[in-house]
Amino acid sequence: MKLVQTIKEKFLNKQFITFGIIGVINTLSSQLFYMLFVFLKLNVGIASILGDALSMVGSYFMNMHFTYHKKVSWQSAVTFPISYLPGMIISAVIVLIVVDWCHGPEMWAKLISLPLYIPVNYLVMTFIVNKFGGKSSKE
Repeated sequence: MKLVQTIKEKFLNKQFITFGIIGVINTLSSQLFYMLFVFLKLNVGIASILGDALSMVGSYFMNMHFTYHKKVSWQSAVTFPISYLPGMIISAVIVLIVVDWCHGPEMWAKLISLPLYIPVNYLVMTFIVNKFGGKSSKE
């Protein structure tokens, strides 16, 4: 029962829903970058990481403003990418497994990582932003 309550508190709230909406936008841009890089014959692991890294810029500004209500700063801009590292690694590994071991479709392999990538990314990002995000934009 306590586990269910903890899950509800962490994931069934306005902040997570806002994060999810921004995540959809971020996922679409990341997927488009990934598909472009695969089309250009880059290795799928590298394509996955580059797609995530490029889409992170818009995600930073949207999440700081809408999800966390924090002012944009150099400190948060430098620490924000750290929050993506666990998710990017998980995503790249899953893409490599799907493509290289399971011979799955290169163009869509990245989408398979989303059920694990999203909650890990949210938890790590929330921790990083709350610790290093600076002042609230509502102050």
